[in-house]
Amino acid sequence: MASSGMKLGREDYKKKKELEEFRKLGAAPAEVDDDGYSINPHIPQYMAEAPWYLSNGRPGLRHQRLLKDISKIAKINDFIKKGVKK
Repeated sequence: MASSGMKLGREDYKKKKELEEFRKLGAAPAEVDDDGYSINPHIPQYMAEAPWYLSNGRPGLRHQRLLKDISKIAKINDFIKKGVKK
């Protein structure tokens, strides 16, 4: 929520931190991302949240996973012409 430009109030911030601590202790269930995977509460926030240009507003680890279609990734021996229109 803070990444979307909204600032949290004092009480909301306290509740968020308290929930994080309960998750780390195992008293509250782990957060689940869009794909249904549980997010380990011990992962640092900078790893769990996607950069601003990939973010959907929720924490998740999709931006950390390898693409399913690896044909889009250039191989090391591929020559890529730059500045040439197709």
